[in-house]
Amino acid sequence: MGAAFGVAAAIGICGYNLRGRLAAHGPWWRHALATLALVLAAPFLLRVQPWLVAAAALGLLYWGLWRVLRLTRHMRQAFDEHAHARAEARRAKADSERDALTGVLNRGAWRARLERLAEDTQQDGRPLSVLFFDIDLFKLINDSLGHQVGDDCLKAVANTVAAELRGGDILGRLGGEEFAVALPGARRIHAIAVGERVRMAVQKHCQVVGEEVVELTVSVGAAEYLGPEESFDALMDRADRAMYTAKGSGRNMVVADAATPPGAH
Repeated sequence: MGAAFGVAAAIGICGYNLRGRLAAHGPWWRHALATLALVLAAPFLLRVQPWLVAAAALGLLYWGLWRVLRLTRHMRQAFDEHAHARAEARRAKADSERDALTGVLNRGAWRARLERLAEDTQQDGRPLSVLFFDIDLFKLINDSLGHQVGDDCLKAVANTVAAELRGGDILGRLGGEEFAVALPGARRIHAIAVGERVRMAVQKHCQVVGEEVVELTVSVGAAEYLGPEESFDALMDRADRAMYTAKGSGRNMVVADAATPPGAH
């Protein structure tokens, strides 16, 4: 009797947790009601036919075990479906943040990460800098060698630059042949050093892309975040103008905006 009653309780718990999913699997409460009826009738039946009580309890026990196993299977399926749905949601979010061609962050996702980095570095009292860089003469490559080669060049540059960055640096593609890097913990002078490393890596490793000799170079602009009083649009604009100064000064070089935060060393 005790075992049958325990199984009935287990069924009740499973049924409650799966109350929204059990319509197609039969009314679980029938076993619970049958067990309750047996418990109430047992004191009277034991006086006249004890074997009937034992047989009914044994039958309820096996019936209950079968239903517990079935309900457990449905619970596991429900949990698996929930975990799968969460994983799909995370994957969809990650895909929506990535540039389809290069695999780096797209403009919107990179901007959002930059804003979060600014909050974190402000709380920790650390500096923050950004790099903007652009593939030199990219339109000429597209027009002369075709868009497929152009796409391969974008992927080659993204992979080359990613290999030169630290774990916390954030690389994104802003659009076209223009990319950006957020450098948490980096002051202006450190951003210049990273920009030079990026520039030299592209010049060294992107001379040949696929079967085409392209001799890629990049022009890099650097700017250090001035703090909460500066908007992110202003920061990005300073880095962008520095990049175009580099392009206008002969390309394949790093130019840094002169502004630094008050008290920066």
